[in-house]
Amino acid sequence: MTNSSEKVFTSFKALAANREMTGVSKDDVFKVPLDMLLEEPGFNPRDYNDPEVEAQVEAFAQAYELGHFVPPCVVRIDPITGEVFLVEGHTRTRGAKRARDRGASIERLVCVPFRGNVIDRHFTKHTSQNGLKFKPVAVARDYLKLLNMGQSVSDIAKGVHQSVTHIQSMLDLAAANPDVHELVNSGAVSASTAIEVVRKHGEKAGEFLSGKLQEAIAQGKTSVKAAAVKEWAPPRKVSLNLFSSITPVFKAVAEDEGLKELLARTDDIDPAELEGKTVTLSAASVLALCRNFQVADQLKNKRTGSTPESHPGDGEQADEA
Repeated sequence: MTNSSEKVFTSFKALAANREMTGVSKDDVFKVPLDMLLEEPGFNPRDYNDPEVEAQVEAFAQAYELGHFVPPCVVRIDPITGEVFLVEGHTRTRGAKRARDRGASIERLVCVPFRGNVIDRHFTKHTSQNGLKFKPVAVARDYLKLLNMGQSVSDIAKGVHQSVTHIQSMLDLAAANPDVHELVNSGAVSASTAIEVVRKHGEKAGEFLSGKLQEAIAQGKTSVKAAAVKEWAPPRKVSLNLFSSITPVFKAVAEDEGLKELLARTDDIDPAELEGKTVTLSAASVLALCRNFQVADQLKNKRTGSTPESHPGDGEQADEA
């Protein structure tokens, strides 16, 4: 509640005029004619043919037509030519021009001057996006641009408020071939999945992902899920069961007089040395191992969609397991 003895200021102009009392100061904002607001070639990574970006431009156009509040643009002036370039607000400006073309009375946009160098401008682009975020490939390519401008991975991470690991991953995506970028841009493959495949398959990543996409389409899906490209591993409980069933088999082998010496050796063993040697195992141990393997194999086949292999004890015994 305001103290009755305190003076009340009922406008921002009055607040700024009494800065010593209020602490409020007035900064410069400018109303710049629409046609003076220019886009610097290569600066903004948006694809204006992307339906999502088009929808964002249209949303801003309608907002301007209806007189709704739209945040100011951020601009800079070229010190040589005097041209005014957008730093932040590209889709807003396009929306305003579209609204004007449809008859809206919009001559100028409120703009805030940008202070900083070219590196600062790139960082601002990633940290102050209003509304629609940049697509992963666009972000990745922009990080690569910053790297080529002399910024370290750590510098980029600090500038865009992300982790070093994130920047390194996105740089891997940036270096991928165009076919990978196309799959990510289309939404058929997530950025994280693409990065994992690029790291594993390199130049053949696009070919690998395209194959996985065709498999997904054949199954009625529209995109490649992360599970489709990861090496399968059994769940923890299944792994523990497998390990526990392997343990008695290993102990039986380890206790065999004919194999103790071989197990103790650290050099490569010639398979010929094992010719004619046998080990007696408990039937119960072998059955337990086979049962647990069947469970794991069925889970793997369910995950990958492949046909189960034939193993001893398949059929009703596998169902009972």
